[in-house]
Amino acid sequence: MAVLHRSDATSFGLPFMDRARAQFARLLARVDGAGNAALPAAWRELLECAAAQFACEDIWMRASGYALRSDHALQHRVVLEVMREGAVHASQGRLAQVREMAQQLRDWYEAHARTMDAPLARHLRALRSGRRSAAAPPQVQPARRAAALHAALR
Repeated sequence: MAVLHRSDATSFGLPFMDRARAQFARLLARVDGAGNAALPAAWRELLECAAAQFACEDIWMRASGYALRSDHALQHRVVLEVMREGAVHASQGRLAQVREMAQQLRDWYEAHARTMDAPLARHLRALRSGRRSAAAPPQVQPARRAAALHAALR
């Protein structure tokens, strides 16, 4: 059973993002270890987790004015659509396809964490420390959005 790589090198330095990554890794491992009877439910649980985590990231990106939000969010939408197709495969007993999707999802998630989530984390850490991120647009954010982001980053 392959697992997501976890080390300090892949820590985002933001506990809420690190917890989300750990939860995703646990649920993906559960999919890997699931027998045929349990696989559809394990896949659905992973799908629900991914949808919730991606929604949170979108809120953080919108609230912080993250300049790379559209590319990041597009990846989330595409992956969620593929995962939903996996749920259909699972419900129809096509479990080999779901297992292959899980392997591909693991590979995608590792790359996504390095190329999309890590820059988002740097951006959020910069905002939390009062510095302007290179990924932040130059315009001033409305006070209400900035306050919501500040509360989320605590």
